[in-house]
Amino acid sequence: MKTKKMISLLLVLALIAGVLAGCSSDTTDTSNNQDLETTTTENTENNGSVEFPTKDLQGTIMWAAGGINDSVSRALGPYIQEELGKTVIFTNRPGAAGGIATQYVNEQSADGYNILFGAENPQIAKIMGTSNLDYSDFIPINIFSTTVGVVSVRSDSKYKTMEDLVNDMLARPGEVTMAVTGPGGYPQVADSMLKSIVGTEAQYVTFDGEAGALTAVLGEHVDFTITTLGSSYEMLRSGDLVGLAVYHTEPVEGIEDVPVIIDSYPKFNDYLPWGPFYGAFVKNGTPQEIVDILTEAFERAVSNPDYSEMTKNLGNVPLGIGGQEARDFIDNYRSVTSWLLYDAGVTESSPEEFGIQRVN
Repeated sequence: MKTKKMISLLLVLALIAGVLAGCSSDTTDTSNNQDLETTTTENTENNGSVEFPTKDLQGTIMWAAGGINDSVSRALGPYIQEELGKTVIFTNRPGAAGGIATQYVNEQSADGYNILFGAENPQIAKIMGTSNLDYSDFIPINIFSTTVGVVSVRSDSKYKTMEDLVNDMLARPGEVTMAVTGPGGYPQVADSMLKSIVGTEAQYVTFDGEAGALTAVLGEHVDFTITTLGSSYEMLRSGDLVGLAVYHTEPVEGIEDVPVIIDSYPKFNDYLPWGPFYGAFVKNGTPQEIVDILTEAFERAVSNPDYSEMTKNLGNVPLGIGGQEARDFIDNYRSVTSWLLYDAGVTESSPEEFGIQRVN
């Protein structure tokens, strides 16, 4: 009898142990699942709405400190902090015409905390063969500003008008010298547009950056250059350089005396407005609710009058667009620029190979 009671007791204990083991196993699995889901739940309140941001954000700038991309991005920081209640911690990751920063942000989590502060360069990376990434791999949060190109000569140049320069280039193909910054750089792309419309052909002399190109013009090493307004703004205002034409459809504040190029060559209307831009992007896959929060915050920050004035002082044209409008703007830049480079013989691969359609 005692033996039967003992066996029954052992069976009960074994059953209890099995139940406890099962509970322990379930608890362990739940813990593991929670670890895996931390990234997707850390910004979500109990009621399911997104609480973002809950920590500081990381801002990766694709160009070196002191440049226009760096300046317009860092200047926006305090206004973003005011809107989001968190700081944007900026880091410069220059190199490969923006490719290093683009690759870095693309490797981070698509959680909205890693923001790429970039310029237009990735939009021609595929056709130039420098990267497999471009802004189709990112969501544009806001395009803060754009800038325009200016055809510049030194103050004592024999060229007094855009027509003077063009007529001389047509009369002496390949002899008039132009400072450029290398294949795919803005000066070359802008000249490709001029070549496509007017039929000119300049002799390129390559320098390290737009500052070097402008210095070459001032030093009489080349006849002219076409750079972004941000790079030449102060020299134009001081009179050291003379602007023959601005790549825009209307006069630009601060250099209103520089003629718009469509006055001399209306065909430019097929391409303009067009030019380099500066904006903020997050990785594809970022939750839409977080994208919406960032988009609204950046829109308010960029529209701040103080920030707009700073943008103008840097020689930029305030833009402040987000959503589909921003997507359309940067895709238009990619199409126009890619086809200009291809038509000019700068690139061998047709933009169609990358799904880039001609828009003009």
